[in-house]
Amino acid sequence: MSHFAKAPFIQSSPVKINKSDLKSYTELQVTLTQQGISEFSHASLVEYHGDLFYQVMEQSLNHLDVHYLPLSESQLHLTDIDYAQYLAKRWSKQNILDAQLITQFSAAYPEINRVLPVYRIQLDNGNHMYIDTLAKRITAHNTPLRDTLSYWFKQLHTWQFAGDRHSPWRIVPMLMISTALLVMATLGLIAYSVLWPRIKSNQQSIRSFHRGTGLILSFCLLGFSSSSTHILIDKLFVQEFRTLQPNNQMATLDIHHDPVQALLSAQGDNFQVVNINGQIVSQIVSFEKRAMHFSYWDTQQTTYDNNSFVQSILLEQLEISGLLNHSEKIDKFGPTYGFINKRLPVQQLSFEHSPEVLYSVELHTGYIAAVDDRWQKARSWHFGYLHKYHFLNPLGKGLRDSIITAICLGLVLVALTGTCMYFSKLLRQRRAKLQRNLKNNELLENN
Repeated sequence: MSHFAKAPFIQSSPVKINKSDLKSYTELQVTLTQQGISEFSHASLVEYHGDLFYQVMEQSLNHLDVHYLPLSESQLHLTDIDYAQYLAKRWSKQNILDAQLITQFSAAYPEINRVLPVYRIQLDNGNHMYIDTLAKRITAHNTPLRDTLSYWFKQLHTWQFAGDRHSPWRIVPMLMISTALLVMATLGLIAYSVLWPRIKSNQQSIRSFHRGTGLILSFCLLGFSSSSTHILIDKLFVQEFRTLQPNNQMATLDIHHDPVQALLSAQGDNFQVVNINGQIVSQIVSFEKRAMHFSYWDTQQTTYDNNSFVQSILLEQLEISGLLNHSEKIDKFGPTYGFINKRLPVQQLSFEHSPEVLYSVELHTGYIAAVDDRWQKARSWHFGYLHKYHFLNPLGKGLRDSIITAICLGLVLVALTGTCMYFSKLLRQRRAKLQRNLKNNELLENN
């Protein structure tokens, strides 16, 4: 139902740097040295009210600090929360009432959104927008009604009140209920199929309605319950790669090129400094019809490509390497990379030693977005097609969700009519028993 409470779509325009503004600037290494930053894990360019800044993330003690360092002399002092509000106002065309850093998932911002940390921005129309400043994107945009529906969905449908995402106290009871529904759906199919000759009767009654709709809805319930059982079993096993942070740590003294000059030479729109197999290079991003294209530069274009970058990440974080079996850049969600993963664009790789496993890494952040083996692919297909009815997507999400809503209401209606029939039968049996007792008493009295 939350689909019908969605906030209006907001197009987040790419953050492109006007190269004519880069005629005079201080090099990144010099700026970092002046600020006393000896190590960092992210560096790119941002624009704020016409001024350009280096956006730099530094790990200090046990937390991450995001600094905004002007490319040239500026009176502006920019913080991460200021930049989040700037992006939100620029994209939404709304005034900002409040901003808050979110570092943990919650009912209002559930784990399905994937991205942390983000800023929760309250707009003056009451909606909440979530901004990822490092990736310069909107991760969620909700109305108050959608927030409320999401909260109750988490409590009543996924039992968030019972424990964490992978807590057995939450999963095991849900798995028992889901298995019971699976058995009920199977028995319903058998029972209603056996009773089919009686359903075909031209005589209309509550029984024929109940049995006819029950047969159809048993198929639907079988899909819902089997897919939910599948995904609950999957939740018993933690996907550890989702907890990994990109290890892109770099030393300031190891920068041997000027990223801004690399950007100008490549004629790109922005850059990010990345570490590929120990070498610091600039990942140049160019936007073409909202698609992101990447090249890798130092003083000149290197031989590195997206595959090199992703292989370096997989080796560093998962200790996975080998000869490539398949590689593909994914710019939109589809059969091999579903919407549930949220992050785009990604580079997908598989290796010859395990061609059935598909690794997806987000290119502009270095996050491992998905690791799909046969089990995961089956789970995604099962849940997508038999629980969320993705095969109806060509009809449009609105019509698809309307059909799912009708099926759910139908299941409730069949359950209610079945319950009414059961108690009606009990009542008739009790009345018949009373009548028999009365007749027996009359016969005894007459005798």
